[in-house]
Amino acid sequence: MISFRYHVVTIVAVFLALGVGVLIGTTVVKQSLIDQLQSKANHAVTTARQLDAEITHLSSELNAQARFIQAIEPALVKDQLTGTQVVIVTMDGVDPSEVDGVRTALDDSGASVVAAIVATTRMALTDPSARTELAALVGAPATLSPRELSQRAGSAIGARLTGGAPPSPRPDLLQQLANDGFLAVRAGSVPDVAHVGGADQSIVLLSGSATTRSSIDPSAFLTPLVTTVLQRDPARPVVAAETTQAVSPFVASVRGDPALDSHLVTVDNADTVEGQVAVVLGLHTLQLSPGSGGDYGVNCGSCAPVPSPVP
Repeated sequence: MISFRYHVVTIVAVFLALGVGVLIGTTVVKQSLIDQLQSKANHAVTTARQLDAEITHLSSELNAQARFIQAIEPALVKDQLTGTQVVIVTMDGVDPSEVDGVRTALDDSGASVVAAIVATTRMALTDPSARTELAALVGAPATLSPRELSQRAGSAIGARLTGGAPPSPRPDLLQQLANDGFLAVRAGSVPDVAHVGGADQSIVLLSGSATTRSSIDPSAFLTPLVTTVLQRDPARPVVAAETTQAVSPFVASVRGDPALDSHLVTVDNADTVEGQVAVVLGLHTLQLSPGSGGDYGVNCGSCAPVPSPVP
């Protein structure tokens, strides 16, 4: 007969064996899992190092290409616009360094920048007194909305740039707008505002900023300006340009307007060397084939980087 003690010992042995088995099994599983995770971690570290090395290599190549493009830019645009007079029109919020980049490319091409006209924050028309004064200057009703008044001002400036200064003693709108703080005229190759604008001057409009929204809506100010210029003189060489990541888009509204698209050159990356070259070559193309424009840059599917160089 099996004793009670035997049963107790047997039961204890069984549970002890189960416990040891579970312990061993758990230890083996955990170690296997740890080994697997460690292998994955090692692989991830290796991959990260490889990617970091690739990024460093690509950054080096990109910097080298940027330096190369910067170095050959003068050669690409040299003599393309010799003797051409150009007016730059821009506005509050556009980084002056980006304006200077376009201006440098024009200088390198042999062009003469007559002046850079900047629409100031006063042209945003947030002040009722500013609206009243501007309405009087452009001959518009003071009851117009700020957007409508901005459109009228853009059209009036476009007409002034196309036709040139009126004969003395008639008042010059451009000078009046500058005197009243709506425009800032940065000096260029001419002695005074009276020489800005006229039949022999090309026009470059520049908008956009990647960080700052302009106080002026470019589609309400610059688009009517360029529309008026091309209505009055369809053969006028005009470039509508903006920076790559413009907070307040302008070029898209021009490209989407059938009355404007293809009648001028648009450039959507004027803050890059490629875009600045496109501005110069675009003007040169328009001089040779008036009214035959094109779209250049990076923000449209059909855009070429730059116009094909023309002898």
